[in-house]
Amino acid sequence: MQIDAEVYWFKERLIQHRRHLHMYPELGFDVYATRDYILSCLKDYGFNEIRILAGTGIKAVMKGKGSGMTLAFRADMDALPLQEETGVEFASINCGKMHACGHDGHMAILLALAEWLGLHKGELNGNVVLIFQPAEETVGGALPMIKEGVLEDPKVDAVFGFHLLPDIPQGKIGLKEGPVMAQNCEFTVEITGKSAHGAMSHQGVDALLASCHFVNLVYGLFHRWVASDEEAVFTIGKLQAGEERNIIAGKAVIEGIVRTFDERVYEQIKENIQGLLRGLELSHGVKAQYREDVYYPAVNNDPKLVSQLKEFLPHRALQDIQPMMIAEDFSYYQQRVPGVYMFLGCGNESKGFTAPLHSSKFNFDEEVLLYGLQAYHDIIKGFGVVR
Repeated sequence: MQIDAEVYWFKERLIQHRRHLHMYPELGFDVYATRDYILSCLKDYGFNEIRILAGTGIKAVMKGKGSGMTLAFRADMDALPLQEETGVEFASINCGKMHACGHDGHMAILLALAEWLGLHKGELNGNVVLIFQPAEETVGGALPMIKEGVLEDPKVDAVFGFHLLPDIPQGKIGLKEGPVMAQNCEFTVEITGKSAHGAMSHQGVDALLASCHFVNLVYGLFHRWVASDEEAVFTIGKLQAGEERNIIAGKAVIEGIVRTFDERVYEQIKENIQGLLRGLELSHGVKAQYREDVYYPAVNNDPKLVSQLKEFLPHRALQDIQPMMIAEDFSYYQQRVPGVYMFLGCGNESKGFTAPLHSSKFNFDEEVLLYGLQAYHDIIKGFGVVR
């Protein structure tokens, strides 16, 4: 992908932003230092319409004088609870926290875009909204920001986002219309029985036995619930029960995920799980409850926008991708306005950048940030928002 001279000028700035943000990672909604750093930069770049949303999220607007489109670009802000093992000189100094999913790079691209917009403020024919969103890795910050008006005043016509991805070679942009990331439900099943002495089990109701029965049933039946031409994933990652070896467990807690690309498929799975739990109540005498802890819809790229992007972005840089079972709350923006979520390739075996996302050794060649900035630059110009 060729980098224009005016974009290449931002290389050192991109690196500066990325390394600062990488050194000071924060989690969830508690991204106060990150927020303050971004606010300081935005004010320096001439943004005078800045709002704090969802406590630590930021909406920054650069308005033009013309009647062109309003485009929004989103970056996520939060890190992961990992101890970094990259060995880089700008490694995290916040113990047990690390930008292991590339959000430092996403923010750096958006900050460089903000500076570029400030330099071209007089040429704006439309509006640009920059969205810095917390809590993507946890309970989801997109929905609270939407409820507080991130897509309104000015009303956003289209929204775009990037995610660094080592599965795609450096220099390539993964792009696809339709579903690209899964609908996600992180669920908890609570099974309540009755504690009793382990030597007098007839006096209790064993929640551990019931939970084991449930796990076996759901894994055995899951693929009978999903048609062969539909994709879905069900995983139980945690089961906690009991207090002591000689006490019948009075409570069991099961935690897992369900991922699909179709809301209808998820509702069918959910209905069957709840049916199993009702049967468990009858057969074991327990009380059972299914709870959705975190829910994201599927990321679904607008076909018309994807077609337009293929005209604006260099064809050689684009790579077709298959839908992935990972999830993203960018999907909530797409439920309100047309949107496209792209993947910025950062895999580079020759330079040793092969660690997967969410790895304590995840890192990337900072040259890839230029490709992200170039793409946003091309999109803004392609839609005529900058003359």
